[in-house]
Amino acid sequence: QHRPRRENTMRSFSSHKKKRIMFVASRTTTMRHLMASYTRVVSSVANAERTAFASSSSPSTLAPRQQEEMLRSKTNSFRRSFLMTSSSCNNKEDKEVKCDAIRVRRRRRKTTTIPTRGFAAKSSGEDQEEQEQEQEQETTTDFAKLDGDSVGKYVLVSKSQLPLDQCKAIEREFAFTGANGLLYRKCDDALREVVARHEQVHLRGYRGSGKSVSLAMLVLRERALGSLVVYLPRASHLVTRSSYQKHGEGEQEDLWDTPDAARVFLHAVAAEPNETLLGKIKTSDGKQTLLEIVKSGLEKGDQHVTQNAIDVVDELVKQKDVRVVFAFDEHNALYGHSDMHEVKGPRSRKNIHTDRLRLALKLRSCFPTANGGRYIACDSTTDVGSSNPVFKSEDENVFDFEIPKFNVAETYALLKHYEEVGKCSRGINKQIALEFKALTNGKVKEIQEYLMFQNA
Repeated sequence: QHRPRRENTMRSFSSHKKKRIMFVASRTTTMRHLMASYTRVVSSVANAERTAFASSSSPSTLAPRQQEEMLRSKTNSFRRSFLMTSSSCNNKEDKEVKCDAIRVRRRRRKTTTIPTRGFAAKSSGEDQEEQEQEQEQETTTDFAKLDGDSVGKYVLVSKSQLPLDQCKAIEREFAFTGANGLLYRKCDDALREVVARHEQVHLRGYRGSGKSVSLAMLVLRERALGSLVVYLPRASHLVTRSSYQKHGEGEQEDLWDTPDAARVFLHAVAAEPNETLLGKIKTSDGKQTLLEIVKSGLEKGDQHVTQNAIDVVDELVKQKDVRVVFAFDEHNALYGHSDMHEVKGPRSRKNIHTDRLRLALKLRSCFPTANGGRYIACDSTTDVGSSNPVFKSEDENVFDFEIPKFNVAETYALLKHYEEVGKCSRGINKQIALEFKALTNGKVKEIQEYLMFQNA
């Protein structure tokens, strides 16, 4: 009873398979014809140009680099003309085959070389000249001149001013756009005036509001004004990821040294923008410069490097010749739990709180009041974790500054910048910015994730 049905099934399967084979054969035939025609066009024109080039004497007067650019431009024009003549094909399958043929041709041209006359590779001197020209063309913003007229505009940052691996938000922004621009917001200009009036400033704000970027912008401004800025974009690394050991006996028996964290701090002090100022600063005894003390501390062993870092902090706080600014991101990590543990018994160990870490204790209260010094702290609500509390100071001298979320105007400026670098479609207007503001609640990271998902 089931035999006829089985025969029908086999018959339908064989017909479907036959159609599939015919479809593949047609694609293969179309691709073969297209490849043959493309090869004939390119080879014929290339031979004609090569013959004309060999017979003429004018190209010999050109530089090898100009000759190479000439041949490259002609080859590109040949490819474009061929694609334009082939664009009349309305079959979607033929278009896909055409694209595959072009890709195959490009891969073949990368792996094969055509001997031509007078074309040579670039020399090392030409490469150096190109690099120097690119460096000269790279322009940066003078952060000392930023004022209210710069609000809503993008400022350029160079790697020498602020390394990309220091602030995660800036690193993510530069990686997304491929440009080294940051938006100068209205709160950044207000923060500049607040820092001019208050010695201790504490930045607050919701997650994703841009606290870390505002702190980095302030660091760039202070360095442009000639201040010695100790910038710690990840203060949580001072209480995590570090080796630790007991400091000593007696009154300080319960305190701990963190050698790796001390080296992180010394590297932040000896950053490239601070080297010139550190070389001019003399210690209190006048025997050495502060740069020599920092470099000697980096070479010391684990038993002495923490004490060296604490001595550097004391020297910076007492400094009267240079304006010193401490800028700590993830500041609330200095008041929470660390990832270090003390063994209490064969089956017992206890977490070491940051109250027992010597360097963390010192950095909590290093207020450089001499010569207009400043202490700027910023809390983190993402990477530090819920175990670290939000810092709340009872000192009346600490000024709390709120970093707001991106408003519609700032979102519009952000999207226009993304439009210029090609990360979103054309036609950005304020209505679209309003929709993005409502969709992401003014968080730049969510805007970038949405655009990445849309482009994918």
